[in-house]
Amino acid sequence: MKAMRLVMVMAVLAACGGKKQEDSTTPIVSQVGQDSTDPEDISDEGMVPPEKMEEIQRLLERRRPAVSRCLSAAVDAKELPKSARGKITLAIIVGTGGRADSVKVINSTLESEILTKCVVEKVHEIPWPEIPKSYETTYSYGFEAM
Repeated sequence: MKAMRLVMVMAVLAACGGKKQEDSTTPIVSQVGQDSTDPEDISDEGMVPPEKMEEIQRLLERRRPAVSRCLSAAVDAKELPKSARGKITLAIIVGTGGRADSVKVINSTLESEILTKCVVEKVHEIPWPEIPKSYETTYSYGFEAM
């Protein structure tokens, strides 16, 4: 029994390792050479902050009721049947001046010039946040006639 305890204690000590390593507060990256960069030195200037990206997505979502009325215009003009349903996906480039530089339909399951033009116009009307550089995103609107 004593021999088993001795073996267990020795195993625990062996697992703990040997000499304690000294803690180093100097990042390994800065020890490599002059060409390396410290993550704290990287500037966020010129990047679109995540909260602005989220705000852009919320603005697109908030515009959904106005965009959904575009389907009514296409149905009223007889470009689409009353039972029309589908999706339009947009590629949007939000510029630095609080406006959309570009809004393009990249995919649509509904073939209607009136619908497409209306959706693009509604997205162009959105007052975008001020951002340090242009931001590219995509967004899809779903449509279902009643």
